[in-house]
Amino acid sequence: MHEIKLISKSLDDTSLIADYIASLFKNNNGGVLFLDGDLGAGKTTFTKAFAKHLNIYDVVTSPTFNIFKQYTIDENTMLNHFDLYRIMSNVYDQGFEDYWYSNDYNIIEWSTYLPDEFKGMYLVKIDIQIDNEIRIFKIITQQNILEDKEKINELIY
Repeated sequence: MHEIKLISKSLDDTSLIADYIASLFKNNNGGVLFLDGDLGAGKTTFTKAFAKHLNIYDVVTSPTFNIFKQYTIDENTMLNHFDLYRIMSNVYDQGFEDYWYSNDYNIIEWSTYLPDEFKGMYLVKIDIQIDNEIRIFKIITQQNILEDKEKINELIY
């Protein structure tokens, strides 16, 4: 596993981090992103910036009450945005895993509620922590895809 911590002092910083992570997904042709953090940590703010980098101009909102939202990237690719907070570990009842094994881009908020057999299926895992007004993005990857850090060098914690 590979890990890096980035700090965000502003919405612009969060957008820069999201752009960087989205570019990793573009290079991989999709994948699964685990996104965790307390309520109000900035998961949806990050997702909005991630979607914008994928040229999604729809209004991206939290799927907390819907549980799942889908946005079109192109005619063959979607951004699937999941929020497991309300369903906890009942993902089997939803059939979500079919999406996760596709070539789409998948963001799973509250991945801590996933059953154990899904916990290693991410391309990138992000945990957002709040320290006063600063967000600390702990980013973990399965592969060494964090080599080109020039774009985000000033945000390294």
